Amino acid sequence: MLSAIVYQSLTGSCKKYAELLSAALHIPAFPMGKEHIREDGKIIFIGWAFAGKIMGYKKAVEKYDVAATVLVGMGAVSEGSAGFVREKNAIPESVQVFCLQGAFNLNKLPLPFKLIMKIKCKDIVSRLEAKGALNEQEKALYTMASTGSGQPADWNVDEIVRWGQTL
Repeated sequence: MLSAIVYQSLTGSCKKYAELLSAALHIPAFPMGKEHIREDGKIIFIGWAFAGKIMGYKKAVEKYDVAATVLVGMGAVSEGSAGFVREKNAIPESVQVFCLQGAFNLNKLPLPFKLIMKIKCKDIVSRLEAKGALNEQEKALYTMASTGSGQPADWNVDEIVRWGQTL
């Protein structure tokens, strides 16, 4: 049984997803470092993406029984996203992996990440312009990368809620 959601948010998307899941699953959500969780409880960990890594995941697994982890990034999610994230973060098969598109705001990033993302955004825009027809998540990504801010295509947590209700 799930006892809580723990998240590490940089610009607010992980927090928003944690709040949506908390309301849907009727379990509390806590920012990393301020959590109050039963020792025997399983958690969902939500962290922001940086080069395919889930920021805060390693600390969460050291401290808690992580039943699922959620990577939140500005990129479009595909069928292969969870497999890539599992491999990149060395996540065991016993932990469910979800990937969600989050919002983006270049101005909310700390300076080192801002500099990196200014360059990365140019690459993203070029790649998407070369692609042609874009799906809804790719359109949202294009807006974020070309303007420096934007929202995901949707804030949908239904898949995670369905999974959580089976525990």
